[in-house]
Amino acid sequence: MSDKIHNKQKNKKNVYDIQGGEQKFMKKSTKKVLNVAASAAMLAGIAPVAGIVAPTAAHASGSFDVYNVPTLSTGSADSIQLGRVKVNVDQYTLDGTSKELTVTLPQGFEFASDFENTTANTPGVNGFQVLGSDNGTSVTASVYKIGTSNKSAKIVFNGANAADDTELFLNLNNIKATGPNTGDVNLAFSASTASGLPTGNVKVATVVSSGQVALEANDTQSSSDDFNFTLKVTESVAASLKTGNALKFKLPSGFEWNAVGTFTPLYGDLTSADLTTSVDGDTLTIAATNTAALSSTASSFNLDLGFSVEDEDKAKEGDITASVSGNSSANVSSLVVGSYGQYGGGVTVASPSTVIAGQDEQQLGDIVVKESVAGSFIAGRTVTLQLPEGARWQSVYEDGTDATTTTGSIDTANGLGQPNISYTGTDGRTLRMTFPTGSVNNSNNNAGSITLKDVEVAVQPGFSGDLNVAVAGSQGLTGTVKVATATPSLTLSASDATYSAAIGSDSANIGNLTLKEGAAGALTDDDNGLVEVLLPAGVTFGSTPTVSVTSGDLTIRNVSVDTYNNSGTQGVMRFYVDSESTTASTIAINGVNLRIDRTVPQGNIVAKVQGDGAANTAYHGFGDVTQTWKDSYRYAAQGTIATIGTQATGVESNAVTAIYTIGSTAYKVNGETRTAEVAPYVENGRTYLPVRYVAEALGVTPANILFDKATSMVTLIKGDRVVQLKLKTNQLTINGSTINMDVKAVTKANRTVLPIAWVGKALDATVMYDAAAKTVTVNSK
Repeated sequence: MSDKIHNKQKNKKNVYDIQGGEQKFMKKSTKKVLNVAASAAMLAGIAPVAGIVAPTAAHASGSFDVYNVPTLSTGSADSIQLGRVKVNVDQYTLDGTSKELTVTLPQGFEFASDFENTTANTPGVNGFQVLGSDNGTSVTASVYKIGTSNKSAKIVFNGANAADDTELFLNLNNIKATGPNTGDVNLAFSASTASGLPTGNVKVATVVSSGQVALEANDTQSSSDDFNFTLKVTESVAASLKTGNALKFKLPSGFEWNAVGTFTPLYGDLTSADLTTSVDGDTLTIAATNTAALSSTASSFNLDLGFSVEDEDKAKEGDITASVSGNSSANVSSLVVGSYGQYGGGVTVASPSTVIAGQDEQQLGDIVVKESVAGSFIAGRTVTLQLPEGARWQSVYEDGTDATTTTGSIDTANGLGQPNISYTGTDGRTLRMTFPTGSVNNSNNNAGSITLKDVEVAVQPGFSGDLNVAVAGSQGLTGTVKVATATPSLTLSASDATYSAAIGSDSANIGNLTLKEGAAGALTDDDNGLVEVLLPAGVTFGSTPTVSVTSGDLTIRNVSVDTYNNSGTQGVMRFYVDSESTTASTIAINGVNLRIDRTVPQGNIVAKVQGDGAANTAYHGFGDVTQTWKDSYRYAAQGTIATIGTQATGVESNAVTAIYTIGSTAYKVNGETRTAEVAPYVENGRTYLPVRYVAEALGVTPANILFDKATSMVTLIKGDRVVQLKLKTNQLTINGSTINMDVKAVTKANRTVLPIAWVGKALDATVMYDAAAKTVTVNSK
């Protein structure tokens, strides 16, 4: 159908008045209508439904609409009604010459045996009647029987429809069923290809082998004890509801039927007197009273039913599903008739999302807070949702803990109103929903719910794994729920992480590094888009490596190397994100050359990645909210890029013997007398030596005896051995390995002292004590 015809048909309005077989026409605009109808009353009651049109000829000028498609049984019947059909004949199709359209019934159906030919404007038998007009010029249609067959009729159009389209309504009343097969019933329209009339097959009924009963449970309730609902029963054909045990509804364990209420007929001829119901504990039976009570036309009715909890130990919370059986065919085998639960509720997320660490405005899946049963939530009580340490609600991240809104929207259902939103705690990780008076569910039969849609969070750099929310609050809800999975913004790897670099090396060629985005857009150009690869203290870049994007569409600029914060001891390589990726990208850092000074302890060289472009949430957001991330979690990624092994060539160690006397500041090194500021002493049965003077005696230069006042850390470097002592602790670290001593490192006369055994352990020396001479001899290995 053309758009012009379709639009015009939507706006057509017609009124007909038929008296004594004569026709009167009340026209609006220039509409011509032809009707083959049972009566004027039937025409006035037609309400179009979805038509099923199947034109098959390319020459057709027009279309068909179907106004109803009844369901029939396979039995024989002398008088049935098929669907109503409208034939649409396009403007200019009728040109004053006679044009014929043949209508053929399918197998198993006939026109009534007394069907006779009818002429224009004369009522025909079996309810056929013809009406027509075309802006004052009469267009008529006649209906004829074709031969002796009762399966076909011929409609002959006379006149012209130059003024407008023509519509012909065909009510297929008083049709005889002779035992049709199951399936679709299609009415066939055919015409000469030269006529321009529409042709095709149109579905006007459906035949089923036996009647079916459609069941619906309406107005069901969620409750902790008693339940009511309305059962709607609809027959597909007459007598679908049988006698005996026609429909049996069995409740699950723990529930029993207790009431059969009002019967309300919807259509058809079934009445309450034709219905019998019986209750036996958990089983309800509905049937026709007897054979005489079977419906003669398809019927539908509502029945109010009730049941209750009989045994709380057996009743299971959740949907209450009744099984359906019986000798009547039903469209379902089970039916949800209510929802059972104790007062309370829960929090769920149907589809957890994926978020990127180090970024804000990360959207979560919809969070649903739902009552177990209606009326569970009480005004004034709260439900709290606490994010893990690695995440903040976006509103708090942007505005601080005084925020009173949430990103996205809040949907409510079944009587619950909007809760008040606030945030608690000093870090804003806890979202609190408070139910004000008027927001709780006091009247609806079904459990209410609140859905937080499109809620966003900010995630700290380096966070990975599940983002689980802890549920609490005075409403009594508890537990945890997974709202998202966090993926790192990027990973850092080395082509040879086992490469052994020497302490004191000026040129350690460790190979290549690789940065990989965890998701598209993980590296951002927000703010300045800075990305930094930071080396540990004492390690710097010997030259600027080659940096390039090897996969994906990320673009970067301005690669450089420097020392971090101008400290001169910590190397950093920088570049900037020029344009974010739409495909997760890979960055190759090739030809990495390192300088390693002699302060670096033996062990792994761990590089870290930081900066606005890689770890945005560590540098931005509301100050007091993100300060922890700025202080402790600013690294987007880190990884071992090499190891520290033996000392560089050219660094030698000579054998030394040093002798110390208890109570004397004078000591000898290979026979040479020297003076210390602190004399060895005995305390609690332990002999203490000054660490600095033993270290110097064993060949540690003053430049390699370091003291960090801020951390109270003493560092001694001798060849490939790095020793660290933290004052007032018992921790001794040798080449990165920590040993717990049995005493704490202390100071005397502003010098660090240790028992002689730990001095030897720290400096890899042998120690001998001569009690008679009160001397301590230290020999380097």
